[in-house]
Amino acid sequence: MAVPSVAEPAEHLVDFLVYVMPGFIALQLFRAKYPAKKVSEFLQVAWSLIYGVILATAVRGIDGRFLHGWLQSNSPGFPASRFVIALVLAGLFGGIFLAGLYFARFFVAAHWPRFEGLAPDPQSIWAKVNRPSNDYAVVYVDDGSIYFGWIKDYTFDPDAPDNDFLLADAKRVDEQLTEKYSVTGQGVYLNTRNVKRIEFL
Repeated sequence: MAVPSVAEPAEHLVDFLVYVMPGFIALQLFRAKYPAKKVSEFLQVAWSLIYGVILATAVRGIDGRFLHGWLQSNSPGFPASRFVIALVLAGLFGGIFLAGLYFARFFVAAHWPRFEGLAPDPQSIWAKVNRPSNDYAVVYVDDGSIYFGWIKDYTFDPDAPDNDFLLADAKRVDEQLTEKYSVTGQGVYLNTRNVKRIEFL
């Protein structure tokens, strides 16, 4: 009976990483642009493997059909460095493609009402109300101060209990929204943990 060599488990591990790596890179790039709530490690590996198999298969197909094996994608043993570089690039392009597809769904849904159903779920009301718009907001802070302006920039971490944002063209106002003074500079930095409510106008 043949005894398996020590190199065999290592090769199997390398093969597994070859398929996981491009999918992992693509998902990390996509999540950097469009954050989402964290999933279990099993689901992270599963999705990385699903996308990775698609991307690695595409790289091997391109190598065999158009590059005539120049990437050495089907060579036995440890993968060639040029094949690894191609997988990294495939992961980057895959992430850009996923982000572009996500943005396209937002764009189509925003410009053609009949396609509103294509808009992806941002997983949070905070992210949904802060989609690109010029709506002005009245922000009531827990110290009693009230600010009027528009949310120029904001952070969105689905796993964080609160997020910060910048209110631009801001004015300090009273309960009747009468201006007390204008905020010069970039605006007012605020955090949702200190906000009692926000009224969008």
